Amino acid sequence: MNLPYTLNTFTGPALIIIIIFAECMVKFSSNNKSRKIFCAILTAVFILLIADYTYLLNKSDGNLIKYRIIWPVIAASLLFIYLFVILKENKTDYLTGLDNRYSFFEFVHKFTRNKNGKSLIIAMIDILNFRSINETYGNLEGDNALRNLAQIIKSCGRKSDFAARYGGDEFVLAVRTETGIDDLLDKINENLNLYNKKNGKPYEIKIIYGFDAYFSDDTRRIDDFLNHINNLMHVNTEEKRRAGDYVI
Repeated sequence: MNLPYTLNTFTGPALIIIIIFAECMVKFSSNNKSRKIFCAILTAVFILLIADYTYLLNKSDGNLIKYRIIWPVIAASLLFIYLFVILKENKTDYLTGLDNRYSFFEFVHKFTRNKNGKSLIIAMIDILNFRSINETYGNLEGDNALRNLAQIIKSCGRKSDFAARYGGDEFVLAVRTETGIDDLLDKINENLNLYNKKNGKPYEIKIIYGFDAYFSDDTRRIDDFLNHINNLMHVNTEEKRRAGDYVI
């Protein structure tokens, strides 16, 4: 048997599997479930690799090695899957599971790439008096409030809608103009009211928001547009406060 050729065939995949395993232990250190699943798969594949290599060493027919080209293919596939997972992780907010700010800007960039005059309705959502939740009940409870609101937003959204955590207690929604956003916001508020009645928390989660249409050929930068709807949100909040809908 051609031992050097055999080693070359199996050493590369083995090193890739070991490196990905080590990276998983670090990368997914805060996500125990993902780490366990990914590492279990890598361990099983590595055991199969060693078993196959040992089997070949005990065979005298050198032609058998040509059938083991599958291992470099498996290693390349694992590397591709890992890179895909990492890319997905980088676009996901670790706390809420929604898309993050980077993913939102990528979404807008793709939308504005074609200057076809189409538009989206983009909304910015804040939790009313979020700071008081953190100060009164602690940051962990504040994190729970963010996660619960994100889950409600996710459950109310349609397949065509885009939702992301922009930062802090700020969320952004982007929906097609023809679909509209009023029904979606009403549904989110209805689900929040049900949640507040049933959760038994000493506080309620209420939201404030502002929204407007953003066109694919809009001359404003997306940052300037977000500042615009942020101002609309504060105007809307002040109007509701004066009407007695909000206590701030």
